[in-house]
Amino acid sequence: MKALKAAVRALALAGVGLASLSAARANEIVVTHYGSLLYGVPYAIALEKGYFKEAGIDITGILTSKGGGTSVRNMMAGETLFAEVALPAALSAIKEGFNIKIISGGTDGRSSFWVTRPGEKIDKPEDLKGKRFVYSRPKSVSESITLAALKSWNVPAADVKMIAIGDFGAGLTALEHNKIDIAIIPEPIYSQKEKAGVKYKLLPWLDEKLPAYTQTVGIATDETIAKHGPKLRAVIEGRRKGVEFLYANPKESAAILAKAYNLPPDVAASAIDNILKMNPTWWNRGGLQQPLMEAMAEALGSVGALQLPVDWKAAINDSFIPPAAKTQ
Repeated sequence: MKALKAAVRALALAGVGLASLSAARANEIVVTHYGSLLYGVPYAIALEKGYFKEAGIDITGILTSKGGGTSVRNMMAGETLFAEVALPAALSAIKEGFNIKIISGGTDGRSSFWVTRPGEKIDKPEDLKGKRFVYSRPKSVSESITLAALKSWNVPAADVKMIAIGDFGAGLTALEHNKIDIAIIPEPIYSQKEKAGVKYKLLPWLDEKLPAYTQTVGIATDETIAKHGPKLRAVIEGRRKGVEFLYANPKESAAILAKAYNLPPDVAASAIDNILKMNPTWWNRGGLQQPLMEAMAEALGSVGALQLPVDWKAAINDSFIPPAAKTQ
């Protein structure tokens, strides 16, 4: 977070300014891992079906990031309207004093496969000691879930090696070349690898003791909240309609995903199908699930990744959540 703070301050000193949204980027948003992981599917649907325009906003672009604090930095440094980011990154930024609020829900619960190489004897918690785990970025969902999974089996984080590698595909390459031992494979990467014939040993037991938790949330700066409330409501409502469409029409949603992410249609269909089988309500309709957010915060705090307690009243502004999302 020090690096995040320094980057934002440097941009301000250079004259970029975080005080107001530029005309060029007034209707751009940031979505973590857009174009590579499935957090962005509801946004792709909303763009394709015109739901953002129906709600009252013309989204001019969706920017991506590689997760963690980079998503928050991309929103603030890029002067964009809204971002869906990892909850740990949002909480860390708020703890550091950044003027942002959590304003909507994104995704909740598990959505990835834990894997190792075929033949590896990693079958019980005792086998985890000394193993090399890969994750994307500091303060990312993947880092937080890995730490929480280790704690659930009473395995100290100091007993394993945690390696930040950035891109999940690079992590799998490292796994295949015996540079790391355990990786998380999110969709659609798992379906891509499966189609390519790559074999892994699944470790479904690794996170079976984890409580339900929030992965991603929507955030905006205090200034944007004050000046552009109707636009934020339109973004969240458009995304909500995208989620509703996804659940009602998974096949057409897969076709939209294939087009937006440049994926083979069968890979896109497999990815959505696997998510729905694993976690039928992973894409939150926009409501904030307080117990699930608290579960993530407690998991982070228990391993020293977040200073507790969290002042949730100060961190959240739930006035932008559509009524339909609050009841589901």
